[in-house]
Formats: sequence, C-alpha cells, structure tokens
Amino acid sequence: MISLGAIEAAIKKILPEEIEILTTSIPDSRKGEKVILLFAGEIEETDLKSLISETDIPPLMVPAVLLKVDEIPKLGTGKSDFKQAKALALELNQPK
Repeated sequence: MISLGAIEAAIKKILPEEIEILTTSIPDSRKGEKVILLFAGEIEETDLKSLISETDIPPLMVPAVLLKVDEIPKLGTGKSDFKQAKALALELNQPK
C-alpha cells in the first residue's frame, strides 16, 4: 500500500494553495481498502479529476473516490483529524 501522505504530497503539488485535501482509506470488498480524497475549497470534483489525470502521478496513487466537503476535519490543535476524516468518508461514500 502506498502511503496516504505520499498521495497527498503528490496531489498538493498540482493544486492551488487555497485548496485543502486529506486522504484516508476505507474498507473495500474487492480490494481490501480504497483511498478516498476529501477536498475543500473553490474547485469542483471534475476539475480536480482533470488536474490529477493530467499529471504523471502513478495510477496506484490516484484516489478511488474524490469527496467534496465543506471543510477538512481538524483537531483543536489545527492538525488534520484522521479519525473524523475516515468517519466522514464512510458516511459520504455510502451507496445511494
């Protein structure tokens, strides 16, 4: 499995500074787990997908799902809240 931090670092390079992202993984019945990219800011999912596809990011580092959120979950210290991010990804990625 590729590091979630490495995925974030590769994608952050191609994004405007005001776009926030956070990667997490959730269970996947076919592959064991899948990478979810939460993103917040003035960018649409289709535009983000296009930016990612136009780069040389290896296919294994491309998140399976992109989810737009109002804000990236943070702890009181301002650091990313990975536990809340995973819960949010599970909630938003439910089949409709």
